[in-house]
Amino acid sequence: MRVIVAHLHALSARLHFWMVDYDGRPSVCLPRPLSDLSTLHHDHKPTRPIPHPAQMIRPVAAQLGLAPEQLSVASSQLGWVEQPGEWVPVALLRINGDTLPDMAGGRFITLMELLQVPVTERLLLRSAYEALLGD
Repeated sequence: MRVIVAHLHALSARLHFWMVDYDGRPSVCLPRPLSDLSTLHHDHKPTRPIPHPAQMIRPVAAQLGLAPEQLSVASSQLGWVEQPGEWVPVALLRINGDTLPDMAGGRFITLMELLQVPVTERLLLRSAYEALLGD
C-alpha cells in the first residue's frame, strides 16, 4: 500500500502535498515511490482483502516526524496502481490542523508544482484533489 500525504487549510482551502526525493526521483507516494512502469486504474477488483489505510498512520507519522494524531485517513481508495508483478492500492492521509508542520526529508508542493512528479502520481493527485475539495 502507498499513501499520499496532503494538508488542506480549513479557511483558505490552500492545498499542499508532501513530496520526497528518492535518489533523484521526486514522488508524493510514501513509504516508497511507485515504479516507473506504473499505471493507474480505478476499476481493478482485488482478489484478496486489502488492509485499511489507517494501519499506515503510525509508520508514516514516524517517517515524517509527526505524532500519529496529526494524521487521518481522508480517502481510503484513490485508485489502484498496476506495477510490474503487483497491484498497489493508494490512499490519502491528511495532516490535521491549519498550520503546515515543519517536517524533514521532503517538502510541500502546491498544485502549480505538480509537473515535478510522474504522470501516474499526477493522476492520483487529481483524485486526491477531488476527494478533498470535490470535483
